[in-house]
Amino acid sequence: MDRREFLKEIGLGMVLLSASKFSTGCAHLPGTKIEKVSDDNIDTLFARGAKTMWIAPHPDDECFSGPILARSGVYYKNPLYFLVFTHGDGGECCLKEGCHPDLATIRGQELKKVADFYGAELEHHRFYNAPLPAESFPPRHEIYKKWLSQGDPLKICVKAIRRFKPDVIITFHPDFGATGHPEHQLASRIATTGAKLAQDPTYDADGIEPHKVHRLYWLVQRYWFMRLLGLADPGPVTEVFDAHLPAKDGMSCLDFSLEATRFHKTQNRDMSMVRRMQQAFGYLFLRQVDYMTVAKRPDAVVTKGGGIGHFGDD
Repeated sequence: MDRREFLKEIGLGMVLLSASKFSTGCAHLPGTKIEKVSDDNIDTLFARGAKTMWIAPHPDDECFSGPILARSGVYYKNPLYFLVFTHGDGGECCLKEGCHPDLATIRGQELKKVADFYGAELEHHRFYNAPLPAESFPPRHEIYKKWLSQGDPLKICVKAIRRFKPDVIITFHPDFGATGHPEHQLASRIATTGAKLAQDPTYDADGIEPHKVHRLYWLVQRYWFMRLLGLADPGPVTEVFDAHLPAKDGMSCLDFSLEATRFHKTQNRDMSMVRRMQQAFGYLFLRQVDYMTVAKRPDAVVTKGGGIGHFGDD
């Protein structure tokens, strides 16, 4: 499933929900079990000034985590850092005039505007981005081989963590990645392994001193309808973030993040769907993880053939 199919499924779920007895209070439908692991939640950390880092593969992926990033960087004015691995040149161009000189350049410019909107420092790379259609995506480990032929994304991640010294890292789930995109999974594995290596004094990152990340979260897609279809990220969930909390100037964090999607004009078909289906992003599910024990290798071979939706390891 690509992002558009994911959004269509969410849209169908919202239609069914609006006609059901569950038409209000739908954030946790059907009931979401919360396995709390800390007394201080992510908003408490933000209130204390937590430096926050978002690690993702694509220029518009912040649409998944935007309300959380807005709460930290915009409301609390904490230092914010975006580490993004590709320029999204495998996607489509929705501009009537076309994307000149090329899609990657335009998407890079769009992301720069988004980062500025959030007040975030941006580190943006040009690793391979699997081209559409989603059915043709290579398996995750094959994409990682392509990335390694262009550089060392894991070392890049470690260096970024050590330079920025985040208190909190947010990334996708490593086994499905919200929509099943193998690059979401890959970026998560690099982020989680990178956090583990960043605090290891034996790992050389060009002389940059080690840094221990206080907390790492996987953003888990647990929208109720996707769970019914068996297409959600696996649990557990340790926190639920309320995207209706304030960001600035009377805007909620959700409102702010939806406004930011307007900068991704080349991806307007998907971003307009995100704005129409904003109810599905009103509550974001998080899993706090111990990156020292759960880090999964980015080069682990995918068990099944094919790309998207195939997420197990050998």
